[in-house]
Amino acid sequence: MAFSVSDTRFMSVAHKTAQRLDGRPWPNPPVGAVVVRDGEIVGRGAHRGPGEEHAEIVALTEAGERARGATLYVTLEPCNHQGRCPPCAPAVAASGIGKLVVGVRDPNPAVAGGGLDVVREAGIEVSLGVLGRGCLELIWPFAVTDGFKRPFVILKTAATLDGRFAPAGGVDGEPFYLTGADALAEVGRLRRWSDAVLVGEGTVQADRPRLDGRRAPDDPPAPRAEPRPACVDTDLSGVAGWGRDAILAFAGDGVDRDRVRGLAASGVEVVLCRERGGRVDLQDLLDRALARGLHVLMVEGGPTLASSLLAAGLVDRWVQFVAPQVLGEGVG
Repeated sequence: MAFSVSDTRFMSVAHKTAQRLDGRPWPNPPVGAVVVRDGEIVGRGAHRGPGEEHAEIVALTEAGERARGATLYVTLEPCNHQGRCPPCAPAVAASGIGKLVVGVRDPNPAVAGGGLDVVREAGIEVSLGVLGRGCLELIWPFAVTDGFKRPFVILKTAATLDGRFAPAGGVDGEPFYLTGADALAEVGRLRRWSDAVLVGEGTVQADRPRLDGRRAPDDPPAPRAEPRPACVDTDLSGVAGWGRDAILAFAGDGVDRDRVRGLAASGVEVVLCRERGGRVDLQDLLDRALARGLHVLMVEGGPTLASSLLAAGLVDRWVQFVAPQVLGEGVG
């Protein structure tokens, strides 16, 4: 279906509004909304997380009386079920708007379309699917995990044309980048959407990564919150010299308890996980991560951690950067 230029333009504004946040909205999906009257935005809102007002309500409240006869653009179908906040659809239906433009339906098949029906029954015109792909991308972590019944796992890898992750002999504790500025900016953006960034003990020992979102671009926007640095270190042999704040270390349940206490005293949170084959059981790690409120987990480990996650079927999105160079010898 073809949509008007103005509908596409204003939905794009709503889409960016959904991403311009102080913190991540998980376990709720990000949603943005704008109210437009006579070609002018008169209300704007974003959902900021559990217990906070929904984007549509924020935008309509800001618009006030100017919402009457206006068009409401919202990236996700207004809800029609009671949660921490009242349902949005009845409020939208009673707002006096003349038209509702929606990016994507509710991903829950049990309620999908219900909010749209409420608005239509109030005699309001409804248009669905404007920038649908981009709006679905916004809520994909929420949708694919059925409302975060498990963490959403992003695997990021970077390799040369000949499949090398790093040069032979390592990088002597200094960061080593295969990719350029555009890739680093995208990695920063993905980190800002992630509750934690996970690496293996080998990566910690090799380059002491910062794992922050300092290179995230202004456009497209991303939450201003930083992810938590995390590592998989079965025996806690590599994390001690990392030098980062608020480190989360996933270790095997057979690890020396004196080592656990020593790291805890230095501010490292150690999470003990089941072991499988002498290594941390990755499924148990994800279960324990979710229990600690880590809904989106970005993994940036080397080939060992990456291949283990892929083999176990635990990756939801794989972002692979390929550097246009050949190292010859190296880690691969």
